Amino acid sequence: MNTAAKLQIIGILAAALFQSLEIANAADAPQPYGALPTPRQVAHAEIETYAFCHFTVDTFTDREWGTGGESETGFNPTAFDANQIVGALKAGGFKGVILTCKHHDGFCLWPSKFTEHCVKNSPWRGGKGDVVGDFAAACKKAGMRFGTYLSPWDRNNENYGKPEYVEYYRNQLRELLTNYGPIFEVWYDGANGGTGYYKGKVGPVESKDVNERRNIDRTKYYDWATTWKIVRELQPDANMFSDVGPDCRWCGNERGFAGDKCRATITFAPDSAPGTSIPHLGDGMLGGNVWCPAEVDVSIRPGWFWHEKENARVRSPENLMQIYLNSVGHGATMLLNAPPDRRGLIHENDVESIKQFGEHLRDTFASNLAAGAKLTASNVRGGDAKNYGPQKLIDDGMWSAWVTDDSVTTPEVTFELNGGKTFNLIRLREDIRLGLRVEGVAVDAWTDGAWKEIAKAESIGSCHLWRIPKMTTDKVRIRVTKSPVCPALSDFGLYLEPEFATWIPPIGGNAKMAEKAKWKVVSASYEAPGGEARRAIDGDAGSLWHTHGPDGEHPPPHNIVIDLGAKSTLTGFTYLPRHDGTTHGIVDQYEFYVSEDGATWDAPAAKGEFGNIKANPVEQSVTFEKPASGRFIKFVALHSADGNHVTVDDGRRDRGSVECKPGRGECELRAASRRGRAAEYAGR
Repeated sequence: MNTAAKLQIIGILAAALFQSLEIANAADAPQPYGALPTPRQVAHAEIETYAFCHFTVDTFTDREWGTGGESETGFNPTAFDANQIVGALKAGGFKGVILTCKHHDGFCLWPSKFTEHCVKNSPWRGGKGDVVGDFAAACKKAGMRFGTYLSPWDRNNENYGKPEYVEYYRNQLRELLTNYGPIFEVWYDGANGGTGYYKGKVGPVESKDVNERRNIDRTKYYDWATTWKIVRELQPDANMFSDVGPDCRWCGNERGFAGDKCRATITFAPDSAPGTSIPHLGDGMLGGNVWCPAEVDVSIRPGWFWHEKENARVRSPENLMQIYLNSVGHGATMLLNAPPDRRGLIHENDVESIKQFGEHLRDTFASNLAAGAKLTASNVRGGDAKNYGPQKLIDDGMWSAWVTDDSVTTPEVTFELNGGKTFNLIRLREDIRLGLRVEGVAVDAWTDGAWKEIAKAESIGSCHLWRIPKMTTDKVRIRVTKSPVCPALSDFGLYLEPEFATWIPPIGGNAKMAEKAKWKVVSASYEAPGGEARRAIDGDAGSLWHTHGPDGEHPPPHNIVIDLGAKSTLTGFTYLPRHDGTTHGIVDQYEFYVSEDGATWDAPAAKGEFGNIKANPVEQSVTFEKPASGRFIKFVALHSADGNHVTVDDGRRDRGSVECKPGRGECELRAASRRGRAAEYAGR
């Protein structure tokens, strides 16, 4: 029996036992329907928002994915304070923190006895520090939950890809789950296998860069059933996250939203495993055979690790609220990444945005305008108002529910408000302990002497939120329009969300990119009809230079040579991947050259990879180790993250996808980044 099937059966049996204990005491209790949550999953749904902290050697090397060859001495935060980090996140209303205890680079933020590639060999605190321990202690002090991320992929370990590494991984998992107190979530990444340093044992000269590819069978290599059993034994209350759960699943993107009908139930294919292609992640499946709700993971910055050049590209409080509505408000949970900087602190811009978001969230939900309403339901189960009456919708219990008779599947309930109420946000929950029961619901308001529909949905689950135009009424109504069994609605609220003030990051900058008006494509290794190389710099967001021709894909490497029109001193470049909803042809490994005459090309000014670009296809910025002067540039796409061809996009007239940063360097990149992507990260 495959891993996913085993975990599904265990979850179903545990949930059934839980339900029998919880509701068997009520007379004429409704029967649970479909796949059910376990007690740990119900508790997890109640948390709603929690935070991610990406922190490792990547913070100091300015990379998104370390190669594994980074020196331990590179990790040296100057003012690390876990209490500042946790305190900033608590101010945002987040209930827990998940730390990247080990990312793909293999560097461990705790003094592991199974590797030397960890904090005990860093200069930080003389090798006596323990980042994981400090985070766990800070969470405990603040009344926050603590979670762990232990990357299954390890680009440092020389045994990765062999059976010995799996035992190493499990040993480290045991260290984290036994030494740092209660763990509320254990997080597994889907990025498994590929290029890495792996101790640099390839070739006659040891390399600190990516120098070997190690592929694994993701469905079998980790033996996930055995690995997850360790978590169940050591931390039975912890929820496990991955593409296939078993407790919560990925929403399918890193842009901050789940589908509008994001159902908590889903059916996984027999060979499903973290890192494999999983359909229906964003919406779930009606009638899915396992309860595995979505988690929306998104970063407050374009990248997942702190980069100085992104200090002015922090998401606004308004944008964070939109993410909340599109995650928690769609029945998922919200996991916001706030990466510490090289000091070991949350940057001031991030702190301020998170604080304002938390204040806005508290102000929004401070008063339920439906409280105190007179309720009239078309039906109450067995006439038992005490146990199943509509007042359960506005009491203090999150899951106490208004339930109807088995034969009544499309009931309604009216709220006569105490005087006219003005609101612009609606919340509705159903008792998820009884399963996903409602497949259609609408909310009406009494307007101009008649009922007017103001909101509707095909799924409710643990929470559904509607943001609507501000309105005033003295009467609202809930109508269940479709349900295969009697509904069990547990919570209803009307709220007045305040307006946001204009958000300007406290710390910004002013600068410009290289002038593009004089740019001209000199040559390209291949141009498909309709995908000419000029489209890489034409300023049209809908056009692409691509190498997928009429005869099929033309695989990399491919290059494009551009005449800048005049000699320039360059400090770096940016690459904008396509953002049309597909990832085919997105470049993840590159070289970049600068030339005086366009004929002589010396060593590349930069080479490397765009880490995590497939899952997070945002603009990539690369800064050269030293400035390079010339009139001609050549961008070489060595490999694509998806498919077997190359694509390059261009999002703005004044900002191309292969661009140069002239002059003094990083300060210019910050301002250009802010100007070029303000709409996405300012929430407007």
